[in-house]
Amino acid sequence: MTLTRRDLSATVSTALAVLVFAAAHEGWSVPLVGDSYRWAAAAIFVLGMSACAQGNPLERANPFLVSLGVAALALTIATLITGSLTLLSLLTADTVLLWALSTVGHLLHHAGGRPVAT
Repeated sequence: MTLTRRDLSATVSTALAVLVFAAAHEGWSVPLVGDSYRWAAAAIFVLGMSACAQGNPLERANPFLVSLGVAALALTIATLITGSLTLLSLLTADTVLLWALSTVGHLLHHAGGRPVAT
């Protein structure tokens, strides 16, 4: 069971997204985000896109992961409009779930199990 550099890069992007959420939630007043849930949503979306960009475009897309990606876009837009902490929390959870399912899929694929498209 091995992971690639792309998996590591996606992990770092996802960890940064969780840190951005924590910074906004706790009001750490970090540059760019501050205590704004809207700015945090934009940053988390960019970091999530960065993690997704690490995927292999030649692999067949998993419809469930695609639907989670669409949900992330909808949650980002809704959070930008409303500035809601609840929606920001859901966006962060969705981003982490996407990363977790993709990484587990890669682990199963590299372990010789049934290939899981991510």
